[in-house]
Amino acid sequence: MYTLVYQYEIPKEKGIDYVNLEKQAMKVYLELGCLKVELYRDVRDPRRWMEVNKFEDSDQYGEASSAIREDPRIVELRNSFTGLLRSDNYKPARRIYYQML
Repeated sequence: MYTLVYQYEIPKEKGIDYVNLEKQAMKVYLELGCLKVELYRDVRDPRRWMEVNKFEDSDQYGEASSAIREDPRIVELRNSFTGLLRSDNYKPARRIYYQML
């Protein structure tokens, strides 16, 4: 399993907007090859979110991510998502993990 974890800070008042964007994006991700998408919010700090995307392996991720990046629905959602971030200079954290067991 090839897993990508993204961590975002979304202003508290924009949390519902973020969830609605993620719901739309999840449909596209799953349609284009992502095996699973999970969304979490921090218990103590409602501004902190974590998105987990799972793929079979790095090859399958490469194929799916190309299709996802080029999909016009995602391009539109990404632009809306960028407007939710706390500032223009903010860069979300991204980590990649391999499932070992």
